Amino acid sequence: MDDQIIKIIQNEDDVIIVDPMDDLMKKEVLLSEMKRVDELVPFINKGILDTFNEDEILVVIRKNTYETQQDMIQSKDKTYDYTFTLRTDTGKIIGEMVYDEEELEELHNDPNAYFMSDNFVTYQDNTTQGEKQYFLVEAEKSTFITHENLSKITKSFKVAVPSIETDQYIKEYYNMGEDKNIGTLIVGYTT
Repeated sequence: MDDQIIKIIQNEDDVIIVDPMDDLMKKEVLLSEMKRVDELVPFINKGILDTFNEDEILVVIRKNTYETQQDMIQSKDKTYDYTFTLRTDTGKIIGEMVYDEEELEELHNDPNAYFMSDNFVTYQDNTTQGEKQYFLVEAEKSTFITHENLSKITKSFKVAVPSIETDQYIKEYYNMGEDKNIGTLIVGYTT
């Protein structure tokens, strides 16, 4: 375990806990995430699987404030690499998180755009009746969690956002209650 990585993450203002993930928690997290695959519209958390393929895995608990959310949005590079999407079984993206304010404004005026939340939009003209759909969550980059450039000290670094059920499990494990102002992340890295 690289203490330097842990210290860098702990030094972020919003971080409460950084802890290596033990095997029991890994098993519980995987079981929790795999249950989501059997939902009416499957929810596939590829980010969790990707982080678990790294050499080291950490649990991070942090404050989930408005400032933190804005920081995460601003951490997206200008290409807006969408990591949470709704796709068809052929891989076509029919829904995604949108962060660009101008694009959001345009989409609010588009009759083919349907908003499932403030930032998640689906494109009605991209769907085909009867086509199977699934949600896909991919891993985030290190900028999602820290302003430090971790690519200099790691070969690979991924951040996964757990599903609601997994988030609740982790909070219970650490006796954090159900505080909505606290969020959990899973970090995987290889040095």
